[in-house]
Amino acid sequence: MALVLVGGMLASCLNDDDDNDNSFSYLSKSEQLQAYGVIAGNHAGRVYWVSANGMSQARLDSADVTLNVVNDSTAYIYNFPTKPLADTIKTEYSDLKAAMLQQPNTTLTIYTRYFRLTPIYFQADPYNITYNVTYGGANHKVEVAFYTQMPNYLFGTYDSSSKQLQIVMNEGAVWVDRENNGTNPTNHLITSRNFLYKSI
Repeated sequence: MALVLVGGMLASCLNDDDDNDNSFSYLSKSEQLQAYGVIAGNHAGRVYWVSANGMSQARLDSADVTLNVVNDSTAYIYNFPTKPLADTIKTEYSDLKAAMLQQPNTTLTIYTRYFRLTPIYFQADPYNITYNVTYGGANHKVEVAFYTQMPNYLFGTYDSSSKQLQIVMNEGAVWVDRENNGTNPTNHLITSRNFLYKSI
């Protein structure tokens, strides 16, 4: 299955750790708990993304991960790969890119909110991933941010017949020392990158 192409639709905001709501129609609390009960627990799987090697043809890469749906509003993806989050950093920030490519895999936390019960669909908003990175002789707080609050395009779904869980995500920014750079920090990415989680 190909990655969902949503790059041209990204009109919402990057996750700044605010828990803003929108006008989307969600399930009742009891229905949310019912949906959560179906997919609760650990799910072995893979995360997929499209990579390009210079000017060569794009290829589909992947990595083994584990998804843990811990309650009706939170899921974790363990062993999420850092390399594809970093390798689209602009070439003029080579020190940052080199330092980020040395960072270990991480845990991605996802805020979930269900809006369909049969089949199950849910909003999937990754929280920022923070790295403490040293380069250029100084320590820096590096944040990887994802697009959020876009349940029409970036979401999770569960197919009860195949027993497969999928989550579509989109990395939208890499910020450095954001708190020191005002309300419009520099985005160090060349372009956004789509990710697809699929359970095995």
